[in-house]
Amino acid sequence: MRLTDAVRQYLNAMTAGGLSHYTVRGAKSALKELAAFLLMRQVEHIEQLDHETLMHYREELSERMTPKGTPLCARSQSELLGHLRAFCRWMVEEDWLVADPAKRIPNPRKPKQLPKGIMDIDEVQRVCRQPDMHTAKGFRDRVILEVLYTSAIRREETANLLIDDVDTEYGFLIVRDGKNSKDRAVPVGASVCKLLETYLAGVRADWIGADRDRHLFLSRFGTGMNPNSIWRIVKKHSQAAGLAKPVSTHTIRHTCATHMLRAGAPIRYLQEMLGHDSIESTQIYTRVTINDLRAAHRQYHPREQDQRED
Repeated sequence: MRLTDAVRQYLNAMTAGGLSHYTVRGAKSALKELAAFLLMRQVEHIEQLDHETLMHYREELSERMTPKGTPLCARSQSELLGHLRAFCRWMVEEDWLVADPAKRIPNPRKPKQLPKGIMDIDEVQRVCRQPDMHTAKGFRDRVILEVLYTSAIRREETANLLIDDVDTEYGFLIVRDGKNSKDRAVPVGASVCKLLETYLAGVRADWIGADRDRHLFLSRFGTGMNPNSIWRIVKKHSQAAGLAKPVSTHTIRHTCATHMLRAGAPIRYLQEMLGHDSIESTQIYTRVTINDLRAAHRQYHPREQDQRED
């Protein structure tokens, strides 16, 4: 059967099945693009469809440019491939194809984006100075903020910290049963170790349940804190600091990683510290360095200065 005939009958079946006009129109547009690609490869009959040819189509989508000169986004690629898969499944159900050539066609990976709202050092200091350290609650909040920034651990990991997980003498803490159920050791700065020592020596004892609960940070009920409570502490003090940008525990985590990378920290070190399984998850921060270099290039390169003068 000719591919164009199969497409026509597929669209008719969609309409007969009660699918919306917009859905049918989207399928028609996507399959028209597919047919044009296949025609260039002299594939005119459905019997000629195979996995390798459709993988070439996927590759073509990944390299396609929009009329504005930008790459076709992952979402648009996925939509086109989704219509392809649905069309091939339907042909198998109609017994026009013995096997589905599109069954193992993967969607494109969504590109990882740089975290938004990274704070500068002054903004971090402003947030950390907000808690009233003359009160037990304020002192606890200050220690939480400092621990988040020095270690880049997650809010769940912060809430789960026990007293025995902190070693102020050697300057590290143990994250137990972190993401993917893995333990890891994370360094803690000297100034934060001093805060922790003061907190553990006297301030924490003012909390209800301090003598029976081993969590490092306690709630007003004398139990370990909820991760959402850690998030609310960050939000409360960032708003009090007058920051216009939204700040969360994840913002502080990304801010720590960004500041360390700018200071020259090796990417493998950051991977271990952040608890990433793959270096790919950590490599997103290398874009920060590239952005910094581009900004410096625009500012200092003679050619760029000539352009400003022109």
